[in-house]
Amino acid sequence: MFQAFLLGFWTLWSTNRDIHALSESLSFTIISVLISAGITFELPHIDGAWFISIAVLWAYVACVFGIVNRFADSFMGTLVMAAASAIGYYQLAEYIPKVAAGLFA
Repeated sequence: MFQAFLLGFWTLWSTNRDIHALSESLSFTIISVLISAGITFELPHIDGAWFISIAVLWAYVACVFGIVNRFADSFMGTLVMAAASAIGYYQLAEYIPKVAAGLFA
């Protein structure tokens, strides 16, 4: 949940600046993994399913930053995009590990 809030805040912060979507999304993903490890007090179990879920989340965040960079004309538009991206990230982060684990089962 905190990662989704952080994505929404990062999206709002990126309103009137040039976004480097791939590098900033990679930075966000690394920060997200560190936050997750800090909240649960354990390192992630790194396997194929974890790698696929992190790669999908990274691609989602890169797409969100690319869309914000391209279509953010007003603050209200960016606010709507931030809310939608945070909700989408939360839902994706909640369900993609189950889907990825099903691929390796």
